[in-house]
Amino acid sequence: MLKVLSAAACLVFATAAWAADEQVIEKPLIAQTLDGFQKEAGSIRESMKQGGRYEFIKADDQKKVEARLNSMEALLTKHAAQNDLNTNDKITLANAQEEVNAILKHNDSNRLVCESRAPVGSHLPVKTCHTFGELELQRHEAMKSVSDMDHSRVNAGRSSAGGN
Repeated sequence: MLKVLSAAACLVFATAAWAADEQVIEKPLIAQTLDGFQKEAGSIRESMKQGGRYEFIKADDQKKVEARLNSMEALLTKHAAQNDLNTNDKITLANAQEEVNAILKHNDSNRLVCESRAPVGSHLPVKTCHTFGELELQRHEAMKSVSDMDHSRVNAGRSSAGGN
């Protein structure tokens, strides 16, 4: 029993160490200068592609991010340095930046999602944690499996109907 507990403790610490390496980026965008913004925006756009940190971002969220990035770039281009921004423009820039950061943080593949659920036959809940990316991959694979089964049923129905 002691060996099982020590093995479980080691597993928990190893998982915690791994999770610490792949933490969610709290603020991926900090628009201070036009040059810095353009580098950050390019990195964000690259990360929203297949295989990137935000690859599972939904289409409407991606459109929002793109729209905010474009408006922020226009605002920073209009004013060569952030010191030239008036109060309204500073507020607009900060609000757009916070919206982008919130959307990206929610769609970060490394974001940890935990669930506490009692397994069948027990009243004691068990906490399980997975990254957002893992959950999305599982969801995509499940949808693909269902789609493949539907296609095989349709094709099986056609072959049996054609044989009559």
